[in-house]
Amino acid sequence: MNATRIRHIWNPSTGITDLEGDTDGLAATEIPGIRAVWRDQCALLQGTKLLRDFNERLGREWAIETGVIENLYEVERGVTQTLIEQGFRAELLTHGSTNRPREFVLKLLADQKSALDGVFDFVKSERVLSTSWIKELHAVLLRSQDVTEGVDSFGRDVEMPLIKGDWKKLPNSPVRDGVLYAYCPPEQVASEMDRLVAMHVEHDARGVPTEVQAAWLHHRFAQIHPFQDGNGRIARAIASLVLIKGGLFPLVVTRDDRTNYLDALEEADDGDLEPLVGMIARLQRIRFARATAISEAIRSAKADESEAIQGLYEAAGKKAQETRKAYAKVQDRAEDIKENLYARLEEIRPEISNALQLLASSGDVAVQVADEASGHYYRAQIIQNADEHLNYHVNFGQYRSWVLLDMWWERQARLVFAIHGIGHEFTGSLICAPFLEFRDRGEDEEIRSTLVPVAREGFIFFYNETKKAVLDRFRPWRKRVLQIALSEVTLNL
Repeated sequence: MNATRIRHIWNPSTGITDLEGDTDGLAATEIPGIRAVWRDQCALLQGTKLLRDFNERLGREWAIETGVIENLYEVERGVTQTLIEQGFRAELLTHGSTNRPREFVLKLLADQKSALDGVFDFVKSERVLSTSWIKELHAVLLRSQDVTEGVDSFGRDVEMPLIKGDWKKLPNSPVRDGVLYAYCPPEQVASEMDRLVAMHVEHDARGVPTEVQAAWLHHRFAQIHPFQDGNGRIARAIASLVLIKGGLFPLVVTRDDRTNYLDALEEADDGDLEPLVGMIARLQRIRFARATAISEAIRSAKADESEAIQGLYEAAGKKAQETRKAYAKVQDRAEDIKENLYARLEEIRPEISNALQLLASSGDVAVQVADEASGHYYRAQIIQNADEHLNYHVNFGQYRSWVLLDMWWERQARLVFAIHGIGHEFTGSLICAPFLEFRDRGEDEEIRSTLVPVAREGFIFFYNETKKAVLDRFRPWRKRVLQIALSEVTLNL
């Protein structure tokens, strides 16, 4: 297809541009909390098989998904989870579960896992990022990939030999819908990559927030597009390097995140890095929530290691005692969230009530907040929502409460914002996890309950966040949940 216009992803007048303005203002306020809590957990697990198993599973997920979103192969979701849990074994990749030859997919997965392992080793050895190491990473990542798609001089799609571990020799600017997306030309790649690394080293030296560093490095690398193929995978690998070095999780972008991820990169192309920083922060929150669930599963699976686990529990208890006062601050933030929720729900209650009374004269709405006597309500629904939809381990031990929007007409719908601990041990973080429950009376007069998820992730907050920071994050999340929940009620009137 001939291009009718050119979109310069890499600006030929300026090349890649440095961070400007207040980089702290771009930072995500929850990141210090994630870092602090995960650091404490890693300290407790240091040297144990539990931590090694967790990192292995995380690495396998990164390896699978980084190829899926590049359309290198497809792997069914159920098989993906099995591969994450049990490893890259040929018998697990059954016939029909992938669209490419099984042995080829397994080789790619192994190479991509090796590349991430190399990132962890790089961070552990405290090396400084260099262009030579990025080339080495590329050679490992694409070790089993010998060809790539290209366009010949007649505009035909062809397979071309793949250059591994070195910069591109020909332009790799794709044409989509009549638009040519222009990256850095081959003759300027080396100098631009030198600039990229030099700027990154300076960012690190002056303490630019980790998630901002990762977003900038990812995006500017993608603008250059220095390799013939594999640029997206390398971009996520070096962003992961920054995050791991900063005490966080690798950048795991799954197939479900692909559209939002590409949109955030496009907004960065237009000069706005904030959506990409926000997406990285969101993925860190998701990874943090899943870390509690995965580590819990590993503990359960290793019950025969009772002595080691008992020692872990004792260490955790000691740590919790030492940090109890600091962690308790998160309960103040929970009260701030409850007050904010109550005020907003009371604000919209009259309008919802008027709408429901058009359906039934008895239609009405009430807002309730848990007290000491009712704080234990909705236990089963909270656990079901966590297990089936939000993927974390519920902890009621340190704190539990809720705020309720109760709606009734011929039916009843309860929107519950449940607030409680996350993970096996209390580590100074709580989660606000919403769900919508429809309650209907059947012909046999029995009440039937249907639970509907209204959020992709719960709202996690931390002991070292300020009230302002938490509420600034909470308000847009609350708005999205209310929009989804009220839309579901409308559909079920």
